[in-house]
Amino acid sequence: MTIEVILGWIASLLCTLILVPQIIKAFTTKHTDDISMYMLLLSVAGNAFWVAHASMTVNIPLIVGAGLISLMSVILIAFKFKFDTRH
Repeated sequence: MTIEVILGWIASLLCTLILVPQIIKAFTTKHTDDISMYMLLLSVAGNAFWVAHASMTVNIPLIVGAGLISLMSVILIAFKFKFDTRH
């Protein structure tokens, strides 16, 4: 494995972990009022484009990382619909 691929996997892992604490907190507190829906929607859209780009360039670490970030953003969007008190 080349250094570029190793760095790609490390970057994907670290970036993917960004939303894990927020998902855990939202799930345990059942409180999502302070999470921006616009940020989540931009995250899904932006990472979907990264997945498309990475698919065309066959960048597996980026496909995995961006795909997981999109999935976690969708989970937080679902939590917002379920837990947000400002509907």
